[in-house]
Amino acid sequence: MTDSRMARERVAWIAVVAVLATSLAWLAVIDLVLLAGAYGHRLPEVFVVARALLRAGRLLVTQGWPGTPAALIVWTGLGAVALAARPGALSRSGLGHA
Repeated sequence: MTDSRMARERVAWIAVVAVLATSLAWLAVIDLVLLAGAYGHRLPEVFVVARALLRAGRLLVTQGWPGTPAALIVWTGLGAVALAARPGALSRSGLGHA
């Protein structure tokens, strides 16, 4: 096996381990939140909002999959307009100066 092939294989394994570790971390956080809710602990508002957004996203994908790309484009456009409409947004980016 050549050195370059071994290096590529090592990088591939590192990437696989990184992806699996990230997935494990997310699953652990999700499990902790579910366990806290099951034992009657009050969930922070952030988790409530995140859960509502995930449910809405799941419904959008499962029930309205033909419109999903259009909805993503529309929401991205609305987010860009909202960011650009902030007071002083143009002056911070340098576009408002003569």
